[in-house]
Amino acid sequence: MAEYDSSPTGLTRRDLGSMLLIGGISPDIPQGLSDRQKREWTVGPKGCLQRLVLDDGSFRLASLVNGATGQEWIHPAQPSEEFLVRLSTAQGSSSEYTGASGWRFVAERERPEERGWQGLEIVLEAKTAALRVTRHYLWNKRWPLLRQWTSLENTGDRTLTVTRLDTFRIRLSPTPNPLELRWVNNFCRAMAPSPGNPIHSRTIDENVEHLIHTGPYSPDCAWFCLTPLPSQAGLIGGWEWSGPMEVRWTGGLDPCLLEGGLDPASMAEPLPPLATISSPVGWYGFYAGGQDGAAALSHTLVREGLGPKLPDRSFPWVGYCSWSSAIDRERNPANEPGTHPWFPTEKNLLGQVQAAAELGCEMFLWDYGWFPRVGDWWFDQNRFPQSSRPVKSAVRARGMKLGLWFGFGNADAESKVVREHPDWLAEYNGKPIPDDFFIRTAASTWNTRILCLAHKPVREWVKQQLSRVIDETELDWFKHDFDLITICQARHHTHTAGDGRIAACEAFYEVMDFMRARYPSMVCEHWMNDSATPDYGVLQRHHVQLIGDAYEAFRLRQMVYGHSQMFPLDRQHRYLRVEDSPGDLATVLRSSMIGGPWTLLSDPRLLSSEQRNTVSTEIANYKRFRGLFGGARFHRLAGRPHPRGWDAFQFGDAAGAEGAIYVFRNDHPKPSLQLNLRGLDADSSYVAEFLGSRNTVKMTGAELQEKGLPVKLASRESSEIVALRKSR
Repeated sequence: MAEYDSSPTGLTRRDLGSMLLIGGISPDIPQGLSDRQKREWTVGPKGCLQRLVLDDGSFRLASLVNGATGQEWIHPAQPSEEFLVRLSTAQGSSSEYTGASGWRFVAERERPEERGWQGLEIVLEAKTAALRVTRHYLWNKRWPLLRQWTSLENTGDRTLTVTRLDTFRIRLSPTPNPLELRWVNNFCRAMAPSPGNPIHSRTIDENVEHLIHTGPYSPDCAWFCLTPLPSQAGLIGGWEWSGPMEVRWTGGLDPCLLEGGLDPASMAEPLPPLATISSPVGWYGFYAGGQDGAAALSHTLVREGLGPKLPDRSFPWVGYCSWSSAIDRERNPANEPGTHPWFPTEKNLLGQVQAAAELGCEMFLWDYGWFPRVGDWWFDQNRFPQSSRPVKSAVRARGMKLGLWFGFGNADAESKVVREHPDWLAEYNGKPIPDDFFIRTAASTWNTRILCLAHKPVREWVKQQLSRVIDETELDWFKHDFDLITICQARHHTHTAGDGRIAACEAFYEVMDFMRARYPSMVCEHWMNDSATPDYGVLQRHHVQLIGDAYEAFRLRQMVYGHSQMFPLDRQHRYLRVEDSPGDLATVLRSSMIGGPWTLLSDPRLLSSEQRNTVSTEIANYKRFRGLFGGARFHRLAGRPHPRGWDAFQFGDAAGAEGAIYVFRNDHPKPSLQLNLRGLDADSSYVAEFLGSRNTVKMTGAELQEKGLPVKLASRESSEIVALRKSR
């Protein structure tokens, strides 16, 4: 079950509740306990221990201790109420419940250990309402973090409406000092304002409040970091949900209240008798070592605890994307007269396959335009009379993997599916989206309509279309795009009337879980146009996340800097367009090769012979070091990339025996710097090999960390790669 073991066969929040009922908690319930009997539980690993107390009907989080430092994070006079639920009835009355609202103990049950996760469920019953709450806790003894969520069951005979269901409700006060909140904002939204994916910070002090919105049409990402100033250690967390979320930090006087969950705006989820609904999973844990230490914990969670297993040791792959010829349009002679550059011919595609293979690319991504129109998911017979076979055969014959683009949540107004099922379209104010919609969508940009995935017939149709095409092409890589989680107010659909985004997110997960189960060896890439949805729910169902729809070299380094706060380097897909990046070509290419997979978005047929040689050389360098991107050691050495500064990235294997440093001099006046490395064995000797200057330096770990590695770059807008290895 996805909420327990994070496997790709995820279940919806309602499925979880149903399985709790079917699984038979009730027969195991010890009855007859006194309401006033005090009960305590200790949950979590040693590094992140929680003490929960049920006393006189009040269920609360009494202690949260950082095991590494011994620091207590819960306010001594104001323990946390653990959850918040808001309900309304058909008669118009409303009520709110927290852990302090009066509860009876019903049951506790340990979860069987799966993928290293062990857990505990605590079941409570309201004293004054027909309501049952189950608090779920999961932890892995290897990491100082804990995952938790709330399930709500209606034990009465009347339907209730859930208008708020929080994932977090915790009062934090580790010291009297203010807390610094960090979050990642502007992951997408057309990458404006420039640059994309910055890390922001704000001091949470008295009378300060900060709100984060994530999911479709929202600017923020599902990650936070909370640090007592001036410490370099603190609390980080995130949530496993791609739908609408609202999380708030409220300063007040003391302590800081961290609260929030499903976005309550327009939320009205019916809860019939005996039905159950669950909040999204939220996690938090303790880090040390500054922001790179916080990133390392998040990377480990994704790599070892949540994300699907990556392919063989050659991953991340070097790719080429056929959208290159569409961008070049008229200047590309391969775009045959009379054809639209968005819809290339078979001859054009075969030429791109040959050119990509000659550069050393390992994956050919067949992008937009293989179909007659969006929504008609078959290969256009006019341009591909033998369907996908010639292109597929050419890709395989040259030893490359085959990828394919899908925008399965959208459809052209003239497509077969829209003509036959106009009732399947997502609606807003009685009109199909994007007509009169309140925000820009992929549909408004590409002149399409949005299909409502939350409507069951639509997602079943989507599964059929995907299966048919993937079975034919035997894909190695699947990329989705366009709108997938959207508001829909249609009352004739199978989802809740009103917002619809909760059901749409569950439907999106259902489609991806189906894909992962049916094609376990296929790499799945996540991209959702114009939505800030890089979150920990997405990375349970995808191998890689596109880090942004921007292709210029310097901006790619800025996006890597920010995105690395959340996800490991080897799960960050990015495109590079050479024509968008002025300057030294080797530096341009290296800017896109920090992590991966890496995909070229420039047609090799338009590059000069000298340019192609440079691309091939840097691809070879990338293949030399890519095995290090999945390692546990990653450091951003010179701060966030700035146009007038230096920036540098260090990464290495888990054992610390081998590493590499990518260094960039931007428009900075000084031609040299001492680069203080991190995470080395102070007593060991290291050999640093400069690939550009071909110099070799031997220094101890202490010298590299304290004095710094001397780096010289004579020209502005230039770069260097330094291979680092521990001496025997």
